[in-house]
Amino acid sequence: MVNIRLKDIHLGPWPGSCLLCAARLNAGKDICAACELSLPRPEWACPRCAAHGAVAEVQDVACGECQKQPPAYSLTRAAFRYAAPVDKLIHNLKYHGRLELSRVLGGYLAEYLKTLNDPVADVIVPVPLHSSRLRDRGYNQSLEIARFVAKALHLPINWKDAQRIRATAPQTELPRDLRRKNVRGAFRTDETFANLRIAIIDDVMTSGHTANALAESLLQSGALEVRVWVVARA
Repeated sequence: MVNIRLKDIHLGPWPGSCLLCAARLNAGKDICAACELSLPRPEWACPRCAAHGAVAEVQDVACGECQKQPPAYSLTRAAFRYAAPVDKLIHNLKYHGRLELSRVLGGYLAEYLKTLNDPVADVIVPVPLHSSRLRDRGYNQSLEIARFVAKALHLPINWKDAQRIRATAPQTELPRDLRRKNVRGAFRTDETFANLRIAIIDDVMTSGHTANALAESLLQSGALEVRVWVVARA
């Protein structure tokens, strides 16, 4: 297995070369086979929140936290653990305008979802950004990832009827005990989602409070079920 260090990742612009090590690639590939072996694939995790190491190696058993305080969403699927080199790919998409990485990350998420025996969702809802942050960044990375997942899975996207109505501090800047309060009431959805099974898409799940707040709003709008699909779980 190739040992990739963050400082070795160039994410170079050369066409036909691996995004991680610059090795020559066959057409249609972004990451070479050797580097793919080093991607942090999911391990045993809670099926409800996808927290790693939260349960013993028993499938379909929720972690103690989810049993004690069940989230609004029914399950979480994460293509990767949030670790090198996936964390660097996500960071470059999110903060450095590397929009082409949404195709790479969205493709991996779609491939992972295809391997599962989950019921089919009716519609994808990317986690919305507040208008002020959208203006600053110029794009919503969750929507960009969702476009490729939707295309691969032949599902519609609804990004217009779910809105972030309150500007919130970045969750990563807050202690865990304040994250739930930070996003409480931050989203607004409407009856468009009534009687539908929703799949929320985001780049990374950390505490899960953002996805939970959006799921609560969707359920209040009449959604039958809400699940979460993320590229990586921290």
